[in-house]
Amino acid sequence: MHDYETIQAYVNNFRRHISPNLKPGIGLSCKIYPAQRGGAVLEFSIGPNIANEDHFEAAMESVNAILKVVPQRMVGGNIDALRFGGTNISMEPNRILIIKGEDIATLWSDEGAQSDVEKIIRGQAGAQG
Repeated sequence: MHDYETIQAYVNNFRRHISPNLKPGIGLSCKIYPAQRGGAVLEFSIGPNIANEDHFEAAMESVNAILKVVPQRMVGGNIDALRFGGTNISMEPNRILIIKGEDIATLWSDEGAQSDVEKIIRGQAGAQG
């Protein structure tokens, strides 16, 4: 995803939708890993005393390249042949990893952010949407 404003709007909307479900004093920071060939990986850290701030990392070639450097448990082994479509969510202690495999406008919209939060709240993270 090359449109950093669209990514930032998604992150802001995600935070706005998930905030009512968080206890007071719980923060949500985001490391944003854009992919040059489409999509991005969003690494949300969640917990007490975490500032609500965002940081863009340097763009990498693809989502696959990003997943090779971002610590995660969602996929392993040789992931070069994998293609990520839609939105994939991985929940870990104190972390939410969102893999957006495409630049489709609806995935990055306010409705997309709300849908992703609903998957997390309903315990359906890991589902593709």
